[in-house]
Amino acid sequence: MRIENEMLARFNTTNKMEENMTISQELDFFFDNVMDTVVDYFKEEIKA
Repeated sequence: MRIENEMLARFNTTNKMEENMTISQELDFFFDNVMDTVVDYFKEEIKA
């Protein structure tokens, strides 16, 4: 659940989606967000 909350927080605060954004751009933004969140999560888990 923590990963989902982190992704939602990033998604809502970084680079608000523009109305004229293409599907490709939306998917790129989404998957970049997912990968950044997952990487940060595992970095924290390794440190702990």
